Amino acid sequence: MADAIVTPYIFDANPVFDAKHRGRLFTVFRHPVDRAVSLFQYLQIADWEPTYDPSLKDMTIAEYAKGERVENNWMTRFLSDSMSGDLNDAHLDAAMDVVRRKFIVGLLSRKEDTMERLERMFRWKFSVNPKNQEICRDNLLTGGANSNSANKKKDKPKPGSEEYDLLAWQNNYDIPLYEYIESLFDEQEELVKDIPVGYRNIDAHCCKCDDPVSCPDVYEKNNK
Repeated sequence: MADAIVTPYIFDANPVFDAKHRGRLFTVFRHPVDRAVSLFQYLQIADWEPTYDPSLKDMTIAEYAKGERVENNWMTRFLSDSMSGDLNDAHLDAAMDVVRRKFIVGLLSRKEDTMERLERMFRWKFSVNPKNQEICRDNLLTGGANSNSANKKKDKPKPGSEEYDLLAWQNNYDIPLYEYIESLFDEQEELVKDIPVGYRNIDAHCCKCDDPVSCPDVYEKNNK
């Protein structure tokens, strides 16, 4: 069985597991307003997507937040398995309960801490040229392989602005859910308190050679 399965369908994936092959969910959460802004900016340029709508290209964030394309409390709906209809506090409680019982939570705002947590939790170690893997890890955490650098330069709505308040209103359940996740992230440090920081490098080795020190420096070779 695979060590990790990647899927956006957490409920549909349930039959993959049984009493003898149990899993633990982990994911990285983003502040709901930041997520909404990022999605909007992506949809504005994603002409390669089959659902691309050119009318979004010149739309403002405020117009988007008032329209039908904006997501409404997506995390709460997804985690409570209630993708349609009105929400109430019971849906928020259900989403919080799922996160608390099922997830190792990560935060996009704390990528390094999140990756360190997962490495310690799941006992992940480097196994193919540890030196290069450390460089690759650092590059991915600080830059990312799929980051939208153009949109990073755009101003984001600030708390108190019309745009921010409109998006916050659309995420009136997701915001308290995210705040709960932030507190849970701190609490879950207890789960790895006995596992050393930097576990990925402890006795790390290269599975392709007998002497890790002599591994060819592929990263440096490819970036000269």
